[in-house]
Amino acid sequence: MPAATDIAPLRKWNYRARRAGGDLARGVIEARLHADAVRELQRQGLAILAVELGDSKASVGQLVDTDNRRRRLAKAMRIDDTVAFCSQVAVMLRTGVPLKETLETFAEQAARPEVAEVVRLIRDDVCEGEDFSDALAKWQHIFPPLMVSLVRAAEASGMLDEMMTRVAKDLAKQRKTARQVKGAMAYPAIMLAVAVLAVAVIMTSVMPRFEPLFKMQGDNLPVPTKVLLGLSNFIRTGWVIWVPALGMLSLGAWAWLRSKAGRRVIDSGKLRWPVIGAMFRHLYVARFASTMATLLAAGVPLLNVVRILKDVTSNVRYTAMWGLLEERVSHGQELAPTFREFEFVPRNVSAIIAAGEKSGRLPEVLESAAQVAEEDLEVSLKAATSMIEPVLIVGMGLIVGGIASAMLLPIFNMSKMMHGH
Repeated sequence: MPAATDIAPLRKWNYRARRAGGDLARGVIEARLHADAVRELQRQGLAILAVELGDSKASVGQLVDTDNRRRRLAKAMRIDDTVAFCSQVAVMLRTGVPLKETLETFAEQAARPEVAEVVRLIRDDVCEGEDFSDALAKWQHIFPPLMVSLVRAAEASGMLDEMMTRVAKDLAKQRKTARQVKGAMAYPAIMLAVAVLAVAVIMTSVMPRFEPLFKMQGDNLPVPTKVLLGLSNFIRTGWVIWVPALGMLSLGAWAWLRSKAGRRVIDSGKLRWPVIGAMFRHLYVARFASTMATLLAAGVPLLNVVRILKDVTSNVRYTAMWGLLEERVSHGQELAPTFREFEFVPRNVSAIIAAGEKSGRLPEVLESAAQVAEEDLEVSLKAATSMIEPVLIVGMGLIVGGIASAMLLPIFNMSKMMHGH
């Protein structure tokens, strides 16, 4: 009589296990029975965590579903959720609560179900034997490379609670800075939108009501009024022309902004344009100085720090600087001379970095430079807001006043003619 293993067909088994060195292993193994799969994995020297029945098609579909699920959850997470996660994890670890229990507790108390689901997936990876940093690295849109690097360094030094506290403070600081920049730009943007809306209403609703009155004057109509009337008619009746043209222009501008040439122009302008140039220069210095200080204090190698900084300053001019700096640091050169070559890095920051390298206190001096840059950023934000506001008000006044004048001129002319007769 044939054995059971001879009758059963070959099946694919998904497994999770740990190698002798402690690394996590995942994969698919072919075997007729579950026991056969377990024996084969044990023969390979693996410590089995789980063996589940599956097939290649199901595995591929499962991977696709998992990726889609992770993308959906990552989009639902906000910076506030990340800051709260780091803060609460730091507090619980500092009081002696194990990491797995900390993650489970945070998931139970999460304000939103998406946050709880993300944290539970991280907890599952940790329970399966993955390092906390590797579990966080799977969520790149939620936890930046800076945070993952700091957590990895903390795991090696056994200072995870202290590092999570520092990460929470740094993320909160970045959130505050981002809100300040957005707040400074929000008011001018609202004023500009109101101005455009007001002009649109005047040109499409108000001007047509006055058109019969204007036509009564014939050739005596003032030139500004004729121009305004023609523009109003074109906006109302020529939309077949200007709507597609505006759409194509917007699409072309969007494509250009995403191109290398467009990004180079915009990023260079951020550092050179009047008013906003100082604001962005202080913002980038505050970001990279604070990040360098945190990473170096955590014991991250300098070359790795430079590589991480490419993601901190999203500007092509800075990206070129980090690439050059990475090459020179890999050859044992100092930082300060490279910083001096780029005009968008303030000279006092280059001098501070040079002093820090000579004294061996680079993290401390970088932290001081970051604090100074943050104070300068607040000043430049207020200056930018105070300068942009009157410019917009004057611009809106000129546009609306010009339109009103063009509309009132024919009425004044008619009044003079009536009094003249």
